Amino acid sequence: MAKQAKPMRVMKSKTLARNLLKRGRSPFKGGTPKENRKEKTVDNPLAKRGERGTGLKFKCSTFQTVSQFQPGTKIKYVPNPKTPGSKSFTRYASYEKAKTVGESLKMGSKLADLCWELERGYYKVLGGARSDAAEKAAIGEKWFEKVQKMLKCFNGPRGLNVKLDNPNATKALAKEEAWREKKLKKVAELAKIHKIKIENEKELNKLGIHEAQELHAERKVCDFMCAKRLAEAKKANRKTSDADLDEALNLWGFAQNTGRVNVMRDGVKYVYSDTIGAIRRRCGGFGLTPPTRHYPNFVRLLCKWLKDNRLELKLGCDFKCTAINLNANYAGARHRDANNEGPSVIRAVGKFTGGKLMYWPRDTVRPRTNLKDLKTHDSVTFDLQNETTVFDGTRAHEVQDFQGDRYSIVFFTSSGYPKVPMPNQKYLINLGMPYPTTKTMEQLKKATKHYVDGLATVSKTKVKKTTLKKKN
Repeated sequence: MAKQAKPMRVMKSKTLARNLLKRGRSPFKGGTPKENRKEKTVDNPLAKRGERGTGLKFKCSTFQTVSQFQPGTKIKYVPNPKTPGSKSFTRYASYEKAKTVGESLKMGSKLADLCWELERGYYKVLGGARSDAAEKAAIGEKWFEKVQKMLKCFNGPRGLNVKLDNPNATKALAKEEAWREKKLKKVAELAKIHKIKIENEKELNKLGIHEAQELHAERKVCDFMCAKRLAEAKKANRKTSDADLDEALNLWGFAQNTGRVNVMRDGVKYVYSDTIGAIRRRCGGFGLTPPTRHYPNFVRLLCKWLKDNRLELKLGCDFKCTAINLNANYAGARHRDANNEGPSVIRAVGKFTGGKLMYWPRDTVRPRTNLKDLKTHDSVTFDLQNETTVFDGTRAHEVQDFQGDRYSIVFFTSSGYPKVPMPNQKYLINLGMPYPTTKTMEQLKKATKHYVDGLATVSKTKVKKTTLKKKN
């Protein structure tokens, strides 16, 4: 009698069991016994970042060359250098006969291919360009326009905040990358020491936190350290120090903000700038910015630092605000803030030289004078590294050039603040935000008129400065 075949499900279960045993796992209910399990250790809680120049990362000079291409730029490919039979071999073959950039992109290459293959010498730029009319005739007007759009959207490498035609682009990229690497290394160390869980992007989406993992890691570690510093200050019955503020801003993850066009100098693509608290939303209405909800201890520390400065001793009344603007490593162009009400308080921390604030206290003429026509001798200068300064942000001001890492913090009131929903106001007040009422705002405006008009300055009647303690 022929041997009866075993049921398929039994064979499958045995195969599954063998595979599990090969991987060191038990096929039986309960899994690997607890005593045999290995504890997971994570040296770096952040996802590993690719180094520049590896994988699909290219030199700044490569980006600059490709950014100058036109659809008709003449090029010549070498014979197919890819591995025969591979997908890349087949794809390269589809466009290796192209004579221009436009033809190459139409035949299947991509902007990343143009960078990759330029660095490896797979094609040469012959110089010159075919006329637009000739290129349109060769690839069609539809593809000509498509290639133009592709080349115009070519922004360059991650982290480059200046345009590719800037002669200092390579230097700016290296500086920004060194700053980010130093910050991420510190964040990873603190996360490991204090066993801070850093969620991956999938987990962040479930939590409703729409941030890249690196940005979230910086902010979460910052929030943890702020809670720690607040607890230490309370236990020691001391004020929140400038050192606490400096540490918090050094750890904070700053977003690349493309919306603050008024503070960007020529050729700058974005600035590192965030706003905490309640503001007028660009999409309409008033409310809290997302980081205000996600990182409450950070907000508490900033508000506690403001309170411990005891500005009321100099102003004659309590300072009030609804929001805090945070800036990193950029010198703001001459500008006026919109949608502010009442005075603002500003301070800068970090290891830097220069970076003083120029402020035009008499910039109140209507219609407004063109910013370029304002005279330097009409401005006053504040050393924000050593002064906590009161000014009117709706009047012209700018930041002088600086060297080093500079972080500034601005406490201000957003116009329309009474329209912020009451639950949001109460939330901020519970975090320590000195939220204004109509009455307290009017008192503040009267009390600070001599400051914002330039008739008195904080530098002449100094606010008592907290001691900047050296970090270990």
